[in-house]
Amino acid sequence: MGIFRSLAGSVRVRLTSADLAGALSALGERGISVYQADPTGPLDLTMVLARRDYPRAAALFERRGEKLEILGREGAFWPLAGLRKRPVLVCGLAALLALAIFLPTRVLFVQVEGNGNVPARLIVEQAAQCGIGFGASRREVRSEKMKNALLEAIPELQWAGVNTSGCVAVISVRERTQAEPVEKTGGVCSIVASRDGVISSCTVLRGNQLCRVGQAVQAGEVLVSGYTDVGLCIQATQAEAEIFARTQREMEAVSPENCLSKGAVARTEKKYSLILGKNRINFFKDSGIFSAGCDKMYAQYTLTLPGGFELPVALAVETWVYRETAPSRQTQEEAGRTLTEFSKDYLARQMVAGSVLEDRETIDCESGVYRLTGVYACQEMIGRVRSEEMIESGKNH
Repeated sequence: MGIFRSLAGSVRVRLTSADLAGALSALGERGISVYQADPTGPLDLTMVLARRDYPRAAALFERRGEKLEILGREGAFWPLAGLRKRPVLVCGLAALLALAIFLPTRVLFVQVEGNGNVPARLIVEQAAQCGIGFGASRREVRSEKMKNALLEAIPELQWAGVNTSGCVAVISVRERTQAEPVEKTGGVCSIVASRDGVISSCTVLRGNQLCRVGQAVQAGEVLVSGYTDVGLCIQATQAEAEIFARTQREMEAVSPENCLSKGAVARTEKKYSLILGKNRINFFKDSGIFSAGCDKMYAQYTLTLPGGFELPVALAVETWVYRETAPSRQTQEEAGRTLTEFSKDYLARQMVAGSVLEDRETIDCESGVYRLTGVYACQEMIGRVRSEEMIESGKNH
């Protein structure tokens, strides 16, 4: 069977007739071709007809009173015709064919090699902004334009090259040699007090010391000057010192007497999102604004291929746990513990370095509010750097 007959399709039939020779002559008179005619009995004949000729032959033999029976279908036409009843399969095969042609020309994964101090994630993010990322053309990512753009985006890199292997783009980099830090000598700085206090320790590394241990100082007072009178001239420098002092801080904190507390779990809901690159598709309609009785837990599952290659596709699952709320009342003791912990933590974050030595706290309840009033004796570093004006030669001050 030729390729054209296979694509057009054919039908193998059995003809039952008292006049087989006359039946074949009738087919020939009407231009109907017969293939592989083979008598199987005195009244039977098997033969192959073209798919398009079969309806005409069936109508002819029906008028002649003869029987025509289909034994089978031959050719590639019939399997292909059956695909019309399976559109999903056809679409899938077409998509696979398109992907097989398209994917080898694109970058799906990015790897970094040769980096030491510069994080690989930073290089990958900057490379994506320069066009070297998921879905980029393999031919374009190897261009000098993209390599130069990557070097401009990350000054710490001295050289960068991009090679492709299949769908993987490998960014090979070489970092710049870290130069020794150069000391800046152009400015003049002094150390001044940031708060009132009594000096408890003083360590001066550079500059003219103007304070001593046990001295009371005020905020803004110069503790270590950047200028030193050496007789014939005034030496200017950047003062460096570490000065601690005993200081006093005051603060107030409040907490409500009556509040709502979380109770038993009422219900749990799961919200799903699909993350494609930097885009997120939410499969829920909630606004995402949580009430006081709702807890949220977040988990993200990234699609990973064998070998550890992560696709920019992830499923995000948010678990919302709704809890029953009930009014509750704080005792003065409970409120005191909460406010004291908050005060100590707040004061620690306000100091560059130091600690709280002593405290005097009082807690009052007024109009349904607990109020903590505290005075705290602290030891903290009060020295701060302040830039000074340069004294030009020949000017009197």
